[in-house]
Amino acid sequence: MKRWKKIILAALALLTCTVTMYAYAVTHPTNALSHKACTSWDMVKRKAFLMSHSDYSSKPVLDLATFQIKQGTATEVPVLMYHYIEPKVNNRETGNKSIINLEDFEENMKYLHEEGYHTITLEQLEQYVNGQIPLPRKSIVITFDDGYQNNYTLAYPVLKKYNFHASLFVIGSKIQDQPSDFDPAKKSFISKQEMQAAKDVFEFNSHTYNLHHKGFMRCGDNVPVGLDTSLLNDDIKLMKDIGIDTPYLAYPFGYTSTQMIYQLQQNGYRMAFSVRSGFVRPGDNPMKLPRLTVTTGTDLAALLHPETEQQDTLPVEEISH
Repeated sequence: MKRWKKIILAALALLTCTVTMYAYAVTHPTNALSHKACTSWDMVKRKAFLMSHSDYSSKPVLDLATFQIKQGTATEVPVLMYHYIEPKVNNRETGNKSIINLEDFEENMKYLHEEGYHTITLEQLEQYVNGQIPLPRKSIVITFDDGYQNNYTLAYPVLKKYNFHASLFVIGSKIQDQPSDFDPAKKSFISKQEMQAAKDVFEFNSHTYNLHHKGFMRCGDNVPVGLDTSLLNDDIKLMKDIGIDTPYLAYPFGYTSTQMIYQLQQNGYRMAFSVRSGFVRPGDNPMKLPRLTVTTGTDLAALLHPETEQQDTLPVEEISH
């Protein structure tokens, strides 16, 4: 009895301390200590959320202890992430990691084709993650975020040339009713008509309807509004109302939270992508899958084979052992 009394008192003391720190964070939002207090309070809220939502689970669908990858099949799958395609002559933002020169993109696709890579759909990737199907060793996923018009006018012909498949995560509110005259020097978004014309290459998935911007303050930081889960249900409905009713999503700016993931799952989403770098493997959390950012100057061979790149940089005497 005394032991439980001590545990309860300790828990109350911790809660009191956390609440006090949170109150300090609210009144001193730019202070470093207050930021730490706020993030601690976020952790408390997350744990409380998990305790009150027993149906939430981030456990893999398959049993990793007994699951075995079939010999000769893919042990991991790279998911490439592109954004904005622009001819080199028009690229005035050479340091912008969301832009890739058209010439570099064409070289990327040529390399994948010559190396024998096979592009797969997100449904196939989902089945692979859940251990339901094997995939050929050189399987790859190509994704684009935001839904720029140049994904259709510039990337689509290149993808079609090599018989490649890709996923375009569109921002619903940016989809145009009618196509505009394409100007590679100006930012423009894909239209409904262009999406229809590109269905032989692209599948279209969600990048939210109108949550791809910052404006939600959390712990003194200006973060994407998608983290405000009070906005999420209405946004999902709007996305589905325009016909983007799929179980796949890319998080705006890569930001997510336990509460956001739970709400997405309650609305039928089964797989979502971050901007965290890495390869996808069977048993990964399908709501937190990594991708590989590709931009102007990216060495695609090194990106896809980091272990080879590491060996190439080792001293000769280390390689020989």
